[in-house]
Amino acid sequence: MVEKEMILVTGGAGYIGAVLVKKLVEAGEKVRVLDKLYFGDEALIDIKPKIELIKADVREFKPEYLDGVKAVIHLGSLSNDPTAEFDPRANHEINFEGTMRVAEACVKRKVKRMTFASSCAIYGFHLDGIADENFPTNPQSEYAQSKLDAEKGLLSLVGPDFCPVILRQATVFGFSPRMRWDLVINTMTKDAFSKGKIFIYGDGQYWRPLVHVGDVAEAHVKVIRASGDQVKGKIFNLVHKNFLIKDLAYSVKDALKDEQKVEVEILPGVVENRSYRVAGDKIKKAIGWEPGFTEGEGAKEIIKVLKSGKYTDFDNPIYYNIKWMKMLVEKGQAF
Repeated sequence: MVEKEMILVTGGAGYIGAVLVKKLVEAGEKVRVLDKLYFGDEALIDIKPKIELIKADVREFKPEYLDGVKAVIHLGSLSNDPTAEFDPRANHEINFEGTMRVAEACVKRKVKRMTFASSCAIYGFHLDGIADENFPTNPQSEYAQSKLDAEKGLLSLVGPDFCPVILRQATVFGFSPRMRWDLVINTMTKDAFSKGKIFIYGDGQYWRPLVHVGDVAEAHVKVIRASGDQVKGKIFNLVHKNFLIKDLAYSVKDALKDEQKVEVEILPGVVENRSYRVAGDKIKKAIGWEPGFTEGEGAKEIIKVLKSGKYTDFDNPIYYNIKWMKMLVEKGQAF
């Protein structure tokens, strides 16, 4: 019988995955990464000799990918509203059906622990209150709906031999070797560096919950290692802080004041129909996870990387999920 000692990370070459896999390797874990590699494997170049990398699609997940696996961290998905709206069928197939294929294989192979990267977007627009894990869900996009559908599917499989854990992630920020410039703090920092300005669209009076990519990675790792009675079949929000976008812009500006001169510019006329806040106390009480990175620290780490001359080809579509997806489809490499 093969000893179960590996951790499988789906989407391990992605924005969160690249940070998480490095963290696991540094902790001495044996890691198998399964990724379609839409964005290549360059984000893993420093640790490739230390991991097993499988190029595969979660929609075609095979039970043998779980040979020797003790736990699964499931990140593999289309990861934002624009990509989901561009190809709703692929979004459903990957985010829901793919997740269920992974989970059902776990049940079959008796891999008990699985974390699922869900999204706080499933709470949808709300003006009043701060959404905890019992707050009514109101998905307002194909992406959010697919995440909620996957959550329900996973919870239907909870049993003595299967312990899925759902992590509803706030909007992520911070540096990753698979960098993205289409996330709000990352965008603000990029614009501060390249244009000397941070732009606020509309009046900036709408809320977003935020969390650092390193903190998200740490949460998945802690959940994998937690005892079953602490996490089995449970849902946890992952959030550092809720921000009004206008306040966030000035917070990033202040954090960068010693790095370079930055102005905040308001671009009126843009209507934003998403605004929500979430609570993150539950996971702290359950397993002691709490965020370690502030928005300012995230902006500073990005500026440091940019000043080194890396990731500064800002027009490259690889840094923007929807632009890259459209380019692949135009080249006949359909999702």
